[in-house]
Amino acid sequence: MDLTFQDPGLEYSLAHILDFQAEGMSDYWRDGLFLFYPQLDRAHFDALEAGARPAYLREGLGAVYRENRALIGEKRAAYQACWKENRPQVEEAFSDAFGLDTRALFNGLTVSITLNPICPRYLEERAFDLFYLNSPQGALGMSLHEITHFLWFHLWQNRFGDTPAEYESPSLKWVFSEMAAAPILGDRRLSALNPYRDGCVYDYFYTMTVEGTPVLDIMGQMYRSLPIGEFMEQGYAWCLRHEGEIRGQMR
Repeated sequence: MDLTFQDPGLEYSLAHILDFQAEGMSDYWRDGLFLFYPQLDRAHFDALEAGARPAYLREGLGAVYRENRALIGEKRAAYQACWKENRPQVEEAFSDAFGLDTRALFNGLTVSITLNPICPRYLEERAFDLFYLNSPQGALGMSLHEITHFLWFHLWQNRFGDTPAEYESPSLKWVFSEMAAAPILGDRRLSALNPYRDGCVYDYFYTMTVEGTPVLDIMGQMYRSLPIGEFMEQGYAWCLRHEGEIRGQMR
């Protein structure tokens, strides 16, 4: 595996911020923008027509990008160095987790450093985003989460033969993959590198229960007791049986 960190520019940041400010998005996804950028007036932004929102963000965040462009360049170099230093340990742990040689996989992942507090991944483009305020170790921790998804769905697709369109929110396959990331990232070789080890999946999973048992405890027990392929099959079947209870606790 190899990651290439880049600064994609202001317009990329604005476009991806707007993806998470679209109509129908919950406050869970929207709040971070206004927390990190208090100069943006949320009430004013919400009152704008969709076509006027890019200009408002460009005016409000353009200065942030210009003032931090050199910092983003420094972060790019620091993130790249941190990845290079820790890559062998990461590949070893993921190879064991997924039962394949990860050194030969995903040697062209692009990581864009953006102003967006939300850090999405794009499976088909082999890319994901990172927030520019991450430390190098924080960027590595975020990258571990996203790498988990690339490897998970690589193995999943080879096993089940479905399509990547089924791997995105709000699909249950996406929900399961997010829960399953917790026990995978719990490997000591990965958790030792991850400052977000105690919050490596969406926070609502840490309080989610099914029939009175914490969901992440169930995922951990299944993951530790089954080969990865069987974990995928049995874990997804379990999610299907309890889908209503799971979705009722998501945000």
